Amino acid sequence: MLRSLYVKDYVLIDEIKIDFGAGLNIITGETGAGKSIIVGAISAILGEPLNKESIRTGALKAIFEAHFDIKGAQIKNVLQQNDLDDYDTQLIIRRELNASGRGRCFINDSPVSLALLAEIGDLLVDLHGQHEHQLLLKSSRHIDYLDAFADNSALLKQIKQSHNTLKDIQNRLATLRDRQQQANQARDLLKFQLNEISAVDPQDGEEEALLREEKILRNAELLFEKAKALGDRLYERDGAVAEELRTAEKVLAELAAIDQDFETSRRECESARIIVEDISILLQKYAGSISFDAEKLERIRQRLSLLNGLKKKYGGSMESVLNHKQAVESEIGLLENLQESIADLHAQLERERDVLADLCQRASAIRQKSGIDLAEKVTAELAHLGMAKAEFRIANEIRETEQELYVRIDGKNVAATAKGIDHVEFIIRSNPGEDFKAMVNIASGGEISRIMLALKTLLVEADNVPVLIFDEIDAGISGRIAQAVGVSLKRLAASHQIISITHLPQIASMANDHYLVEKVADEQRTQVRIKKLTASERQEQIAQLVGGEKVTEAHLKSAADLIQQAAQLSKEKS
Repeated sequence: MLRSLYVKDYVLIDEIKIDFGAGLNIITGETGAGKSIIVGAISAILGEPLNKESIRTGALKAIFEAHFDIKGAQIKNVLQQNDLDDYDTQLIIRRELNASGRGRCFINDSPVSLALLAEIGDLLVDLHGQHEHQLLLKSSRHIDYLDAFADNSALLKQIKQSHNTLKDIQNRLATLRDRQQQANQARDLLKFQLNEISAVDPQDGEEEALLREEKILRNAELLFEKAKALGDRLYERDGAVAEELRTAEKVLAELAAIDQDFETSRRECESARIIVEDISILLQKYAGSISFDAEKLERIRQRLSLLNGLKKKYGGSMESVLNHKQAVESEIGLLENLQESIADLHAQLERERDVLADLCQRASAIRQKSGIDLAEKVTAELAHLGMAKAEFRIANEIRETEQELYVRIDGKNVAATAKGIDHVEFIIRSNPGEDFKAMVNIASGGEISRIMLALKTLLVEADNVPVLIFDEIDAGISGRIAQAVGVSLKRLAASHQIISITHLPQIASMANDHYLVEKVADEQRTQVRIKKLTASERQEQIAQLVGGEKVTEAHLKSAADLIQQAAQLSKEKS
């Protein structure tokens, strides 16, 4: 329930704080006193758009804050999904709008977007007035209320599960078909690429080996000359390095025979000579193995040219060429198996389509029967509320479709959603001979509010929104009907918190708590104020509603009688 509302610097409001109670809260006041401003402030809390003109003249910003007591799991789930602090049973909404037109929204002290505020607002408050915030006027919601009346929840759960399964299969099938189409278009290209790469048959590491061999063959003469010359210099010719090292080694041996300190140097010299001799042998063998083979060099160059051709076409490196070959082989393999996979998945789709069709038809039959029952009861309730000539109906349409997501009913492809095949809309005609109209097209706010009240009274078990606000529910009704409306509001207030703005004493007399909105003006400013009335103030206010501004004893007596009569009616109807 809405525990309290704080508003500062909004339109004509300087600063107000209202503490609301459970049950039926009635707001009254003279025409133009500012009752609509109070409703506007509540709408702001629920995420309705604001502009900077809403800020009180001379103020820097407008502030709105509401405290709600919450119980339902749905609202708590939304808080958890959006990482918002859970204050157990309390929810605090704060909204600010500065003079530049920029605003901030907070839920439990955490900043939130206006969209999230509106989403949570829809779970907290259902506001009925001049076509504003009327959840029941959204035709997309009508099927939910009909299902709640019909107690269709278990069947709907199965429909949703089957619909999701069908949708998943359909998406997978569409993906496979897209792949098949793309693959078919690329089939010839894929085979050409595979044949081209396979004809060359590149091997991992082959290019590196060929490049090394090509470099050696290309430089064979230079390699021979250099290896031969170095080998001679190290070992073969007179005065070669090896010969000089042998001489040095001999001298070091003579020195070591006299002084052992030279033994280490002798061994190192010996090691150096052995290394030089080994290198010399290696160079001799290498020079002997080198030969210039022009034919082999040409073959290698031709092979490298083929590999380079593949590299240019398939990624710039041999690794990319080999990876591309593997990918093409895999794609061709998938293509060959794709048709079989598509056939299997299509069979699954048709089986699930049959399951969903059966569930949808069962739900539709229940809706048809329950729709007649609900329509009759709403029509009767409307008569009780002063719309004796009104007739309420529930239109239920099953639409054919050319889209993929359908079920077959009587040989036709029928559009299916997670709620089934029915497109439900509440329609009404206020007088015999008129056409039935969608409720959103009804001009009278009073008619809309009474229709909503009738539905709310019947669907109270299905409605999870804890706070209902009725603005001008008394438009166009008389005293007797006003009393009936008041009784219905009182009955509804047993399970919901009701806030209702009224001009009629018969409705005001039903209040659990009564609030008066006044517009107070001095020489400089005009302010809207609201206060909760005491018992005596309440009697006087109802007397004013009965007789006008000048209250007489007779008016006070009538007010007292209305309050007593309302208490008696409430007791009888409870």
